[in-house]
Amino acid sequence: MPGRTGWPTARLLATHLPAHLDRNTPHNFTTARDTLDSLADVLDAAGATSEELLLLRHVTDAESRVLGSEHPDTLASRNNLANALNNLGQHQQAADLHQQVLADTEHIYAPDHPDTLTSRNNHAHALNGLGQHQQAADLHQQTLADRERIHGPDHPDTLNSRSNLANALNGLGQYQQAADLFRRALADHERVHGPDHPHTLTSRSELANALNGLGQYQQAADLHRQNVAARERVHGPDHPDTLNSRNNLANALNGLGQYQQAADLHLRNLADRERVLGPDHPATLTSRNNLANAQARLAEVGRRRWWQLPGRR
Repeated sequence: MPGRTGWPTARLLATHLPAHLDRNTPHNFTTARDTLDSLADVLDAAGATSEELLLLRHVTDAESRVLGSEHPDTLASRNNLANALNNLGQHQQAADLHQQVLADTEHIYAPDHPDTLTSRNNHAHALNGLGQHQQAADLHQQTLADRERIHGPDHPDTLNSRSNLANALNGLGQYQQAADLFRRALADHERVHGPDHPHTLTSRSELANALNGLGQYQQAADLHRQNVAARERVHGPDHPDTLNSRNNLANALNGLGQYQQAADLHLRNLADRERVLGPDHPATLTSRNNLANAQARLAEVGRRRWWQLPGRR
């Protein structure tokens, strides 16, 4: 099921394949498990987090039963399950599970093992989603220092940690420090990966969001517009990341006072997210809220202009 053409099939298979894992003998367990993992990856790319979560729960339960809860494969699946929970906005459950996985990973591996650092990074990411920005920043700072020492400054994991630390600083209200760190991360991603690599596009989006938070709406809009074009070219117009970039561009246009353009873009994005992700997906709910805000701002501007017409007091 390569690419977007396989997404509808993946969604249909999601409810049926768990039984495939249950029917297999221990001898064939790994092959059946890998099939479900591959399907979960396709669902993740499609933004079908609810279906992905169903498969990951089943895989994790089966691995815990067959391989044990501290087997490396089980730990990896528990980590993936926690990430899916976080993507669905279930940050507390995600943070609790990441904390358990981190404790188990530190117990099995050394504190500097790459799997331990990944687990610590993911735990911090979930804490940031919970609004515990200081705890998240402390963990990201520690992980960044370890990854720079072990992997070097240009390793993809190091670049990821630098961006995640900037996100936590942004949550703490340290907007300028966050923007400076995002700018460095973007330059590194462009140099290491190239301008159209998914990591580069994510980094550009994060910098643009930080600039938007600083009130630098024009720079933010220019970066978001660049990202929309790149993601439409690389991923296609319906990819979840493309829809995220379009949403971010609409928010920046709103900050620029271009309320009609922002509302039109949010309306288009809401329709696409409802079609691609479903009406109850967190990103769809965000689009619905953003559209309502843009329309309210547009109506407010219309009322002001009406009251300012000649002859009115």
